Amino acid sequence: MTKNNTTDEFLQEEENIIPFGQIEVCTPANVSDGALAEITALGRVLDDLDQSILAEEVTISDLKARRKQVAEELLPDLMASSGLKLMQLDNGTKIRIDEFVDAKINDAVTAFDWLRQTNNESIIKNQITISLERGDDDKAQEVIQNLKESHGIDAEVKISIHNQTLKSFCRDALDNPELAESLPREAFGIYQGKRAKITK
Repeated sequence: MTKNNTTDEFLQEEENIIPFGQIEVCTPANVSDGALAEITALGRVLDDLDQSILAEEVTISDLKARRKQVAEELLPDLMASSGLKLMQLDNGTKIRIDEFVDAKINDAVTAFDWLRQTNNESIIKNQITISLERGDDDKAQEVIQNLKESHGIDAEVKISIHNQTLKSFCRDALDNPELAESLPREAFGIYQGKRAKITK
């Protein structure tokens, strides 16, 4: 086949490409034009909705970032400079400044070692996950009693701390001079500050 013949065939195939909405050749012969038109319209509606959802998600993300700035930076700083911790607006809404501590484990080895060294390992949660074949419900019960010896099943152990437990512990640890001095803040991902809260 010559180069010119290949080009001619490609151009001919390109002319036969059916635009979106003209899909008769891809559908059964008994599908009516009305049904095809409705499918096409709904397909466009679905695409528009997907695009709208993406746009709204970006907007929500931006709003959350803006809210965080107002609640954790602008309002606390302004009210602190004015000597205020509580303020009531003319519509009855109250603005209160609360101290908060957020935490998220960044370095599990350092964080868990510190907890064990300071006798605070009680907040550590151990989770064991095992993989069994379908229909092995009875074996699952037996494995609880004897994992490796009887069945030769390898278990994956996950060590973690519940998020609320972690935050509560870090708040208490920061208030304890003995723990606060050695607390590896970076490993615990501690984020401490003040936050404005709206109440009605």
